[in-house]
Amino acid sequence: MKLQLSKSNFLKSLSFVQNIVESKTTIPILANVLLEAKQGRLNVSATDMDITIFDKIKINNIEAEGATSVPAHTLYNVIKELSDDDPIELSYDQNNKKLYLNASKSKFTFSCLEKEEFPITTSETFKTSFDLKSEILKEIIDKTYFASSNEETRYYLNGLYLHTANFNNKNYLRAVATDGHRLAQYQINCPPTVVKDNFGVIVPKKLIFELRKLIDDMKEDIKIDLSERKIRFSFNETVIVSKLIDGKFPDYEKVIPKNTSNIFSINRKKFMESINRISTISSEKSKAIKLNLNKDKLTISASNIEEGGSGVEEISIKYSGPSLDIGFNSSYLKEIINQFTLEEISILFSDSTAPTIIKDSSKSESLYVLMPMRV
Repeated sequence: MKLQLSKSNFLKSLSFVQNIVESKTTIPILANVLLEAKQGRLNVSATDMDITIFDKIKINNIEAEGATSVPAHTLYNVIKELSDDDPIELSYDQNNKKLYLNASKSKFTFSCLEKEEFPITTSETFKTSFDLKSEILKEIIDKTYFASSNEETRYYLNGLYLHTANFNNKNYLRAVATDGHRLAQYQINCPPTVVKDNFGVIVPKKLIFELRKLIDDMKEDIKIDLSERKIRFSFNETVIVSKLIDGKFPDYEKVIPKNTSNIFSINRKKFMESINRISTISSEKSKAIKLNLNKDKLTISASNIEEGGSGVEEISIKYSGPSLDIGFNSSYLKEIINQFTLEEISILFSDSTAPTIIKDSSKSESLYVLMPMRV
């Protein structure tokens, strides 16, 4: 293998491919990135055995085709520090298994492992396919991802539940995330190609995190393919394939209250500012704040037993239900409020112990449920 390419193209490709590679692994080949020069392209691939990413760089000057694998993070760190103006020359000596990198006065040598050792398989039958605009996929992730769990024992919550749903005789593509304390739901009209399909898959949290970075500046459509075990995202010259979480997502609809007899509306900005102020004095461990509802007045308060401090603030609201106290984790409440853009939001509940719905006044694609806490 021998070729020349620019730093910018190589660095861009390596920057997200190497993110898949685990920094600490007991299997040496999994610390490497696979480089394969053929047909005017440099194919760049990496895997952690759960997620595999493929990227292609157009190359004007390939003197000799070939392939090898190189330590991913080391290669990335070297490329990152090279001068932007100097072309990079890569040449692989198969006899001594060394990759040589030359850029102006800089010369580097990397020990390599053979392509044949690289654990990439491409055999998979994807039965369900649909396209999403990148802006819609970003919205789906941004509105739900934050509520997914980090708890290893309930691994089936460590991702995004992507599934088809029928509501009021309409078909939707719906994403749901929950950690047991809060739930985020976002839905769009079902893509035409999957209206007749019925699927539900749990997309791993690591994949969602890396995918969101990859598509941040994208404007093009993204193709999504599903098999029984894997999901594949394809866009531009990049393909990312991941195992799905093998588990059953809980029946989340049972958590969403159907009868919410009490409701109050509040200015979103004023509510957030008040929570920010009061939560500064709440316990660092519980982050608890208390909402007291009394006619058209909301009193937000917090106390810190360890430090002996307290805070209280009042806001005028639209409310005609019974007087009661309800407590929330302020961090969870703020994360949900941050998802809205309209001036006013509504909070619906039946009592101080039941799940609480938070939404805005529009026919929104978003719905959030927050469990109250004792304060």
